[in-house]
Amino acid sequence: MSNAFTRTALLGSLLQDPKIAEEFSPALFIARMVQFERAWTEALKTTDAVAEADANIALQAIDAFEPDIDALGKASEVDGLPVPELVRQLRIGLPEAAQAAIHTGATSQDVIDTSMTLTACAILRMLEQRSKVVLECLDELAASFADKPMTGRTRMQAALPITAGHRIQSWRNPLAAHITQLAHLIDTVNIVQVGGAVGLRVTRGRSDEKITACVAESLNLSVSPVWHTDRTVMVDIGHWLCKITGTLGKVGQDIALMAQQGINEIALDGAGSSSAMPHKQNPIRAELLVAVARVVAGHQGILAQSMIHEQERSGAAWATEWMTLPAMFEATGASLNMAEYLLRQIKHIGVEDTHIVPKHSLF
Repeated sequence: MSNAFTRTALLGSLLQDPKIAEEFSPALFIARMVQFERAWTEALKTTDAVAEADANIALQAIDAFEPDIDALGKASEVDGLPVPELVRQLRIGLPEAAQAAIHTGATSQDVIDTSMTLTACAILRMLEQRSKVVLECLDELAASFADKPMTGRTRMQAALPITAGHRIQSWRNPLAAHITQLAHLIDTVNIVQVGGAVGLRVTRGRSDEKITACVAESLNLSVSPVWHTDRTVMVDIGHWLCKITGTLGKVGQDIALMAQQGINEIALDGAGSSSAMPHKQNPIRAELLVAVARVVAGHQGILAQSMIHEQERSGAAWATEWMTLPAMFEATGASLNMAEYLLRQIKHIGVEDTHIVPKHSLF
């Protein structure tokens, strides 16, 4: 689902975020799947579901494991996902009893969902730090320009006088709120998936609550009710990404309007040039913040459809998450990077001639 604008050097790094893309790379995502398999084997051992000696052999094999990524990809073309081939590779060369200490009782959805939550939490923490940097940039702008006069505008028309500080505060407040909400979101996302075949958390004819608890503890995750068909947590992630990119999109939209010739309420250092009109300085990153916000909001509409699972498990709804969430994560990372760059480009906000600030509002 990649294209030349978001996956090559054609637009440089504007719409890319290599660090976040790396979190979904085969190497890292496979490593997290193997983490789950190791935690599962440890849980089977701890709960005496398999013999300790057999589990130890399996654990040694898991620790020494080097995946054949090409084979995983080819197998996915048949199975629809890499887990069956991953388990086959993990079991190669082991005695039968040790093979049974790997993955027995787990499902592909357990592996992939848990790996996805591990990935999501890592990225959300990364985005949290970037959001705080953007917040600091806004605070620095407020410290420099808060008292500068501007024209307040409603419905795209001149309204009443405001200050640059008022405009900056309208950018800052929602961003600060999103950062505050993130701690709760990470706690919500930080869950293990162990559901068994049909979401009853029952394998081999008995409850696996103890195994679930052991797996969660090994991975530093929490235990929640089975969420095979309840994809609320994934939609909640997308919703937070929409709020971040939407807030930054508002910043970008305002800056693009403030930079218009004849308005001149902001000065940007090093804005983009035009191939046809050398007098122009295009607010490139401001415009792209708007574009990214709209795309992420569009993806959220698709992601929300993953809530519609048929019966006890869905392949179609599940795959929808794989085609949307990674793209939304990377777009949000790119948006935060662009926002920081854009805010540091600002040389001045506000106007010097207070006579141009109107005294009457328009409805």
